[in-house]
Parts: sequence; structure tokens; C-alpha cells
Amino acid sequence: MILIFSNSGDPSTLDVMRWIDHLSDAKVVRINADEEYSVELTISDDDFSVRVDEDAFGLEDVTSVWLRKGGFWFKGLFPSVAAPEHPALARHLQHKLDLENRTLRDHFHDLLRRRSAVLGSANGSAPNKLVVLGRAREVGLRTPPYSVSNLRSHAQSLVASGCGYVTKAMSDGLYLFDTTESRTGYFTYTEALEPRVLEGVGERMAPSLFQRYVDKAFELRVFFLDDQFRAAAIFSQSDAQTRVDYRKYNSERPNRVVPFRLPPEIEAKLSLLARSLDLNTGSFDMIVDAHGEYYLLEVNPVGQFGPLSERCNMAIERMIAERLVAREQRV
Repeated sequence: MILIFSNSGDPSTLDVMRWIDHLSDAKVVRINADEEYSVELTISDDDFSVRVDEDAFGLEDVTSVWLRKGGFWFKGLFPSVAAPEHPALARHLQHKLDLENRTLRDHFHDLLRRRSAVLGSANGSAPNKLVVLGRAREVGLRTPPYSVSNLRSHAQSLVASGCGYVTKAMSDGLYLFDTTESRTGYFTYTEALEPRVLEGVGERMAPSLFQRYVDKAFELRVFFLDDQFRAAAIFSQSDAQTRVDYRKYNSERPNRVVPFRLPPEIEAKLSLLARSLDLNTGSFDMIVDAHGEYYLLEVNPVGQFGPLSERCNMAIERMIAERLVAREQRV
């Protein structure tokens, strides 16, 4: 049985499931983090049994797992605490229940990893960006110089240096679709650090990440699965709208995107970095500068790969499906 954890609105999950159906007759159970289920769960030492609505299975039934989206997918196992007359106690008890839930989640993930072929990160979203940059330098990859400061004067000194800097979130940026009637999207991007950005900012501000802007020849999005790589070059630098962050898509004049073959030495260093971060799949964001030097920006274990796969004929969805059915076929 192949177990897939995702979100209901993720199109790539559906595409991979179609490939699984084409390649194998394996049973697939999909559980979405944003849906409610009736869950019965029993963990006994190093085994478990689960019923999710009508799907019942034990650990011995699970051959492969894809941790596509989400963190822990069994909601409502612990009730919310309601004690309006004792708010401090209620907050403390809720915190304790959250810790219980986290302990259960971590053990469940550990059981899956020890007994099944798991693809993806049990930690959910991207690793710590600052840790990634440090690990990247340890394996010999270039990274743009950066600093983090809560001083406006530091940011002003970077602007005055004339070297060119950008600022972005240290963690995942804001990425929200309002599904109510407004149908509004809210996003944060990588932005150029300019004097206007600091207007009205106090001398003490929230700690902010500043990174040297690399004058790029093109960007790279590099999907990896184990030690297989599929790279696409994105020529975003010629459009003012996408120059700093290509996600500010220009639908009237789309960036040119083409398949790209990474040098073997870069692939080797990316493999070392992935192992250092305990990742077996995801996407690296890179830049190649005008001198042909490669810079690592960040890694995203759960990013959207569908559009690049389609535009560059990479068949990433089939790669993932083949990885998931491989162990099923050996059983």
C-alpha cells in the first residue's frame, strides 16, 4: 500500500497518483492535512493500526510513503481546552496537549521512516534558511553574503555601500489564498533593499534578513529525488518585473524557461547538502552569475514542481510515482 499525505488542492499529488495508477495496481490511500476525518489510532511499541474513515491499515501494510504537504494529518485527536474562568490554566493545558500531539506525531513519523520507504520531509515545510546557507558553504557551494539585523542603521549602511542588497523572510514567506468571496491572494516576495523601504522604520526594527544581490545570467530551479536531478534555467533578469523575484510572473511576457544540465561537481555538492539536511527530495533555488559561478539560495522540500516539469518535459511526476511503486513491486 502507498500512503500519501498532502493537501486537497495540490494538483501535483493528483498527477502522481495518475502515474501510480498507470504503473501499478497498488492500493493508494491519500490523507489531506486540510480535511477532517474520523480517525481511530492505536500505536503499540513499534507498530500501529489506523482507520481513517473507511480506510483501515497497519504499519505492515505500508510499503511506501510520500510526505507531500502538511505536518500531521490526524486532526482532532486531542480536544480543545475550554476553561473561560481560568484562562491561564486553559492556555497552559492547551500547550501541554500540543506537546502531546507533537510527541505522537514525531513517533508516528519515526515508525514510518524505520519500516517504510519514505519520500519527503516529516518536518513539513522548508528547513531553516540560515542553517541551509551554512551547510551549503560547508560542502563547497557559494552563497550570497548575508546579514541579519534589527538596526535601521545597519540596513542604511548596506544601501549606502552601493553593492546592491535584497531582503526577504527568514522563514517561509506569506503565501495565503483567501477562499471567501474576496478571492484575494496575499504574498511576500524577495524585494530590493532601497531607501524607500526604510522610510518610517524606527531605529530598532524586527530582525530582518539582508542578502547581497547577485547579478545573474539566469536562475535555476533544481528538482532532486535521491541523487537524480532535473534542472530548469529561468531567464528572469531581462524583465524588470521578475528581475529580483521571478514569482512576480509577467503573464503578458513570460520568462523563457529551458531544461538545463548541471555540471557534475555541482550535482555532487547538492547531493552532499541534501544528505546533510536529511532530505531525499525537494527543489534547490540557485543563481548563475554573469561569470558562470553558481550560487545556492535555498531549498524547498515541498515546492510546486508541476509547471516546470510540464514546460521542460521533465516527467517529474512519473519519477516520483516510480519511486513510490518500486518497493510495492518487490513485495
